[in-house]
Amino acid sequence: MTTVLVFLAVILGAFTSPATAQENVQFHAPDSPPTLLQKRMAKLRGEEAKGKAGLALRGQLNIPTAGTAPYPAVVLLHDCRGITGAIEDWAYQLTDWGYVTLVVDSYGPRRHRPGCQSYEHMESVDQTFDALGALQFLTRRPDVAANRIGLIGWSIGGSKVLSALNRIGVHNLYDEKFRFGIAFYPYCLTASGPFIGPLLILIGGGDDWTTARRCVTLRDRNTSSAHPLELKVYGNAHHFFDDPDMGPPAYYEAIENREKSPTRGVTWGHDPKAYALAIQHVREFLTRQQGE
Repeated sequence: MTTVLVFLAVILGAFTSPATAQENVQFHAPDSPPTLLQKRMAKLRGEEAKGKAGLALRGQLNIPTAGTAPYPAVVLLHDCRGITGAIEDWAYQLTDWGYVTLVVDSYGPRRHRPGCQSYEHMESVDQTFDALGALQFLTRRPDVAANRIGLIGWSIGGSKVLSALNRIGVHNLYDEKFRFGIAFYPYCLTASGPFIGPLLILIGGGDDWTTARRCVTLRDRNTSSAHPLELKVYGNAHHFFDDPDMGPPAYYEAIENREKSPTRGVTWGHDPKAYALAIQHVREFLTRQQGE
């Protein structure tokens, strides 16, 4: 009982109201360069090839009121449920630790309905370009240290963290790069590495939707790379373990699950102990990145 109370005290103490200035901001995803086919067709017409204009996006920007600018910064990518209270709490905590945070709304501007029932619905939104647009937006701000910007994401957003930091990826089309990444319970088949910066993955040992064993394989594959990833596996914790609003673990039969046959059914739920450890591990990881 004492151990549980200590963990709860850590959580409650971590997410008190921070000293922060918050505003809603607008920015754009980066323009997509023209494809080879578009270049050839434009050349035949005697025209200049044009790519696709980046989507207009919006987000929640939090700026520390303590400390001295320029601050390090973190871009936050939500999961299939959209921006939840848990993700906003993480943003406040990061700002309280001295980071500018930008929570990207990938669904609102697209009029995309939040939903986790099917992979087709979740994967139809490419948050990787959204993350790069947020990165470009932050690098232009005088109160942000442009070379100290990281990316953090949850579930499908965590998978996009892997994509955004994979050495072979769309980030090679642009000058701006994320310094580090943090991925909560991602699907670790999303990227194979190596990665362009330090990466922390946090996942429950009981996660039956994005299994820890795939992340173990990803970690082991990159042990000799310049940026070996750090993996934290929490006991029997499940997907969304860091969201108190989820309540105790429960089984959701209607959710598509590629890790099962037949491909239906997942267990989601909050785990206070894993949550408290994740807070500790994220802070330790961030401290190491700022020291490098």
